Amino acid sequence: MLAALVLDHRLAFLCLAVLNLGAAAPLALGWARVLPEEPPPFGNAEDSLRRTSPPAAALTSKRRDPFAILLLLCVTVSYASQLPGIPHGLGGGSIPAVVAHPTGGWIEFGAIWFLVLIPGFASVYSLLRPNFLRVPLIAAGMLILLLWLLAAPLHAALEAVS
Repeated sequence: MLAALVLDHRLAFLCLAVLNLGAAAPLALGWARVLPEEPPPFGNAEDSLRRTSPPAAALTSKRRDPFAILLLLCVTVSYASQLPGIPHGLGGGSIPAVVAHPTGGWIEFGAIWFLVLIPGFASVYSLLRPNFLRVPLIAAGMLILLLWLLAAPLHAALEAVS
């Protein structure tokens, strides 16, 4: 590959590390927004005796979008499949010759394209439709798309150390 000839292995490692950590930060912020907030550790004595939950209007005021949460889950799976050390050929060599290869190939092809396209779809959805996960989905979607596009050349540059 051309990247293996042009890029130094240290620069390739730095770019890959920045992309991996940069994509993880908006995902963590997105999941922090999805999870409910904890009560303060030292509340008033009056509050601790009553132990009442917040009013229903306060819980529904954030306009939670279930589709945005599903997109966050799919983008997280897409990111996790690009982590170093995750095998990309998951048992492809162990399929017996009796099973028709094109069927497994099409399933793998569809799964990979789903994982590649879902971050872009999540970014466009959040750009067009405001929701409580707008900024994390846009940032994570763009960075994970870059990770999908640049991971192979950066890995080739890392392996081409001579």
